[in-house]
Amino acid sequence: MAKKSNVGKLASDKTKKAFADEISSLTILTSEEVQTLFPKKADRVELEELLKIINLDIDDKEKKIKLIENIEKVGGAIIKIGKKILSIV
Repeated sequence: MAKKSNVGKLASDKTKKAFADEISSLTILTSEEVQTLFPKKADRVELEELLKIINLDIDDKEKKIKLIENIEKVGGAIIKIGKKILSIV
């Protein structure tokens, strides 16, 4: 992969910050926690997929089925959030 230019790095950092701020506004995680837990684009995609499933207008039983069907897409995000919760308790 080619090295990012300074402008590319600044744009990437700004996008990551905006994502973290948005997720922070929707969850109990702070913007800094989101950036730490989900530093890579693949991490953020997993989290976004997880939040989409959680936010579906269906009952919890159907959400569980969706989570099972998509575990490879959301498993990493579930583990990271679970570890974060355990560190608080």
